[in-house]
Amino acid sequence: MQKKTYTLKNNWRIYPLTVADQQQHIEYSERLLATIRPGDPATLYWSLAEPAGLVLGFSQKPTVLNPTILAQHAFPLYHRRAGGTAVLVGRGLLNLDVILPAGHPLILADVVESYRWFGEAWVAALRLLGIETRAISPTEAHTQQALLKQPETRNYELLMNRACYGTVSPYEVVVGLRKVVGLDMIRRRAGSLLQAGVLLHWETDLLAQLLGHSAEEQELLRIGLEQRAVGLDTLAGREVGINEVIWAFEKVVVAINNKIALLDT
Repeated sequence: MQKKTYTLKNNWRIYPLTVADQQQHIEYSERLLATIRPGDPATLYWSLAEPAGLVLGFSQKPTVLNPTILAQHAFPLYHRRAGGTAVLVGRGLLNLDVILPAGHPLILADVVESYRWFGEAWVAALRLLGIETRAISPTEAHTQQALLKQPETRNYELLMNRACYGTVSPYEVVVGLRKVVGLDMIRRRAGSLLQAGVLLHWETDLLAQLLGHSAEEQELLRIGLEQRAVGLDTLAGREVGINEVIWAFEKVVVAINNKIALLDT
């Protein structure tokens, strides 16, 4: 990974899109979080994984994967420090890490509500691109999650839960109940790291093979995950450029910062 440069815009430190091995992205964002200090600018770090790989959640075991399919594709495996479940990273997924220093007004005592601004910012950004989405409410997300506890839906939901985009959490960005932008968070004493994964393109075949341990599971995952998430290209009816997405979100972030500045005066 080359040495990074950044620009300062309305008290946000913004790193341009970095394409690198996913492990380097994981380590770099954690370094940014570990070294941020109160009063520092908030940071945006855009990334794309190359080569493609599979990221597991913090507590997810590699045994969730089909070893035969994994060996056939020789996918590199990674573990992120946040929770959640498996995500395929590569050209179809644009990632954004937002690092906020301790004391920043966007860090709230309520962890769930700390996601609200992030999800709503993504809704506003995608609207600039002509794509209408919404941030799912905590109540609606919890209703979906409650299906895990119901005997008639538990097994199916456990299967869908092997993939991050097979479930929804509060303030993630959806169309209907199909996830477009997934969110997670890491909190440390130094500050907060919010992460977003934006589906530029959603393809379920390979992920279903990797997560399904039988032909039946693979078919259920292939169809089920198609119903649980959707890419920007499908929503827009065209390929949505990465630079378009970055421009739109950064425009919204500037507006958010201006609003914060007005509240502080």
